[in-house]
Amino acid sequence: MKIAIDQRGPQNAYEDRKAYRNLLQAFAYPGKMMTLRAGQLAHSVVLETLADETTPVWIDEGFAEIKANATKAQLPSASRVNCVFALCSGERFNGFDGFPVGTLVDPHLSTTMLIEVVSLTGGEPWRLAGPGVGPNGASLAPIGLPKMFPAAWAQNNALYPLGIDVIFTAGELCACLPRSVRLEIADVCTG
Repeated sequence: MKIAIDQRGPQNAYEDRKAYRNLLQAFAYPGKMMTLRAGQLAHSVVLETLADETTPVWIDEGFAEIKANATKAQLPSASRVNCVFALCSGERFNGFDGFPVGTLVDPHLSTTMLIEVVSLTGGEPWRLAGPGVGPNGASLAPIGLPKMFPAAWAQNNALYPLGIDVIFTAGELCACLPRSVRLEIADVCTG
């Protein structure tokens, strides 16, 4: 989200390309933790890299300063029903209802949701399954999400090829959860 005039000079293009490549790497390998740009908050880097002054971004009330800066910069405000990106804190996550999931003709018209969590490690582990995960699997154990997240994700995943892609962020780290990936939770799977 370009809120101020970017004065980083020629280094800007190189840094943006590197951040974009790192984000693509995180999507290609679900659950892989990546730093997009050292020393910068991952959710800010994603929005600076992918959004511009024409991109509708829904920002939850937990990010009051970012929302105020976006309003001051006259960026298009968005509701849940028309946003391309959504930014919310994990504690305030209340499901995917109301966000665009795309259409069968244009599944890419869905929302990409950035969810800021406390940490990407240390929580209840989820085993990831699906494209990009690999034969040995991958896991993700974020802290800072409501207990209902796995159930909400199962509903989102059932819509595939429609659905919402998620980028979890924690400080300068991110990990992606594409809509095609399933969560397997130990007590549910063995129970």
